[in-house]
Amino acid sequence: MLLRSTALIAVFMLIASMSFGQSGADTLRASGPTIYPLPIFFYTPETGAAGGAAALLLYRDHGSSRASSITGDIIYTQKKQIIVEFSGDQYFSRGVYRLQTDLLGQQYPNKLFGIGNNTPSGSEEDYTPKSFQIKATLSARIMPNVNVGPSLRYESVSMREVDPTRLIATRTLTGSTGGASSGLGFVANWDSRDNTFAAYTGSFYQFTALFYQKFLGGDFNYSDFQFDLRNFFEVTKGQVLAVQAGAELMGGDVPFNNLARFGGQNLLRGYYDGRYRDKNGAALQAEYRVPVWWRFGVVGFAGIAQVADRVAQFGLNRFWFAAGAGVRFAWSPEERINIRLDYGIGSHSDGMYITVTEAF
Repeated sequence: MLLRSTALIAVFMLIASMSFGQSGADTLRASGPTIYPLPIFFYTPETGAAGGAAALLLYRDHGSSRASSITGDIIYTQKKQIIVEFSGDQYFSRGVYRLQTDLLGQQYPNKLFGIGNNTPSGSEEDYTPKSFQIKATLSARIMPNVNVGPSLRYESVSMREVDPTRLIATRTLTGSTGGASSGLGFVANWDSRDNTFAAYTGSFYQFTALFYQKFLGGDFNYSDFQFDLRNFFEVTKGQVLAVQAGAELMGGDVPFNNLARFGGQNLLRGYYDGRYRDKNGAALQAEYRVPVWWRFGVVGFAGIAQVADRVAQFGLNRFWFAAGAGVRFAWSPEERINIRLDYGIGSHSDGMYITVTEAF
């Protein structure tokens, strides 16, 4: 439902921060563009153990205080998922403009539990989509903390394997035979966080609007509006209360694989990513973070979420609840980049997550 980060991006940014510190000598101008080989490892219920390798190119635009990066990686998981990705995060004109791009190809065995907020566990079915995605956002800083710009998305999906006795095989779901989604829109955000990896103070408010149309080269017509609202409060020195609220509102013929959903490593940990999915979703979660000793810390978290076919169906008695706890190890204390181990419990559901950076 909400924007999801990956452990890989955090590793890239860690190397960037180590190589091109935000203060001090400009290492890049002395050494020029630099390429780093990087290992990858993480664990989630959706992937099992996952590993791979990546390469990162770092450079700095003249006058920019932030390093730009171009990355490539290949990942193989315990669930036999294959992921190949190339991405860029590039700054121009002294950091006024930022171009974020992502090219992703994957064959990703997954699970579907049906559509709606009350699908039974017995509805679980396996399917394997093969997909290619292109994402690009060009944003401009129009005033302090405010960034706005156009965004495009393209995804082509083919179904490699489905259960012939279950829902997808009936071809009653939009997107059950695959197809392409092509959309244009914009992103606008306010970002006053003191740190993008693990903020102590500040806020992040983002609105995304995307319009998918057949005349843009896709097979479906639908709209997608996303709201992501985060606030961070340093209750006492080093102890932080983080709160996130979000919603996704969709209309039209939405492929089932792109519906609003919750679960996974970032949104309502304890549920399988996509356990519940529909055209509209809403979520609220909070986390309390406490340093304990040396580089170690602990967190407690809880959240609620629901999905619905129509906004009018949202109700206080329709929320699913999850809670859990975790351990943090500060891999880079100066940049607040943590390795995290979380265990979340939902309704007849649970999950363990080992990855990098906070959930939000």
